[in-house]
Amino acid sequence: MSSYSSLLVDIGGTNMRYAYANKRNISEEKILSNISDQKINKTLGNLLSNPQIKNAVIAAAGPRLGNRIEMTNRKVIVDGDLLGRKFKLANSQVLNDWEAVGYAIDEMKLKKIKKGKSKSNVDLMIGPGTGLGFAIVADGKVIPTEIGNTKLHSKLLLNNLGIRPSKYFSVLEDVISGPSISRAYQSRYKQKLSSEEIVLLAKKRNPKAKFIIYGFVDNLMQFMQDVSVAYLPRRLLLGGSLVTDLAYLIEDSKFLNQYTDHPKDQHAQILKSIEINLITSKTPALKGCFNYLNKN
Repeated sequence: MSSYSSLLVDIGGTNMRYAYANKRNISEEKILSNISDQKINKTLGNLLSNPQIKNAVIAAAGPRLGNRIEMTNRKVIVDGDLLGRKFKLANSQVLNDWEAVGYAIDEMKLKKIKKGKSKSNVDLMIGPGTGLGFAIVADGKVIPTEIGNTKLHSKLLLNNLGIRPSKYFSVLEDVISGPSISRAYQSRYKQKLSSEEIVLLAKKRNPKAKFIIYGFVDNLMQFMQDVSVAYLPRRLLLGGSLVTDLAYLIEDSKFLNQYTDHPKDQHAQILKSIEINLITSKTPALKGCFNYLNKN
């Protein structure tokens, strides 16, 4: 710790990760699992009160307004300017979580699951987790989005999960995220299970769980197709623990063929030209925070 003057933090819907850094290196990350909202604020205060810490970059899920994020999946507000004043930091910056991941794009470990030959300068990063992370990277510039909280979902996505429209399925991430799996299962089968439990049951060929999980992957492929047609990227990069757990389906030709299946031939050809990768790096958000700090 003696050689580190910067703190890097990634606050997710379930876990909080942090590491220390200097200009060249990042320390080994520490993970606080299933951390409560109250403990997040207390932990941040304890970490930043260390007099050696002069810089902080904090990634959190939610729209970044100025240097402040009100998290969409927690009752937590991260205000970089306020933290900077309170702890007398030289630099205190807040990033959207997938914005942070975008800053690590050049050093990511990737597993290519579909070849492509597009010459576009755009990459799209997709992360269904507690919400639906989505960021655009173009010529090194990272553009975070809140597409998961748009109403760009259709009856088709609900039908894929075997559910009817309701207040519980009002925005896109309500049908493409970890919680969407649990809510859809409960809505259809009147039984409450976690998304992790449902994923595990599907791997054991439980028919109810398979129906929900296959419907979820159908929805993910439809979303991937839609954003590909909208932004014409060179690559799609999919990440997060849920993607890792479902990689055996995402890589399956049955689902990948759905991605390239488009009613217009010219758009089908565009989709065939786009490369798809799974992000295998364990903590890209912390690496992105580090890269951002060194650029600013």
